[in-house]
Amino acid sequence: MFTGPIEILTECEIDRGWRFTAQALQPDGSLQSLTLELSWADYDYWCPDGVAPPAAVAESCLRWILKHQGQLTLPARLDASHARRLHAGADGAIRSSLNPGAPP
Repeated sequence: MFTGPIEILTECEIDRGWRFTAQALQPDGSLQSLTLELSWADYDYWCPDGVAPPAAVAESCLRWILKHQGQLTLPARLDASHARRLHAGADGAIRSSLNPGAPP
C-alpha cells in the first residue's frame, strides 16, 4: 500500500481545470512520475467551499488513487475522476481528507 510522499512539481491552467505534474516516492525507493488533470467540476465537488488550493486537491486525489490502485498499473497521465472509477467511496474520502471535520 502506498504511504510515501507526493510532490507536485508543476501546475498549469487548462481549458476546464488544471494539469499537474507530480512525483511519488514508491516503497522500493523509485520515483513514479504522474500527470493529473483536475477539472473545475471535480475541484468544486471535492472542495465546495473553495478553501483548499487546487494543488492540495490534486495531491489528495493522487494519494487516494495510489493508495487504492491495488495491482493496477496506472497510466503516466490520468484524470482526477479516475479515483471514483476505482472505487465508489473515493469522492467522500477525498472530500474528507481536505476538510477532516466536515461530513462526507
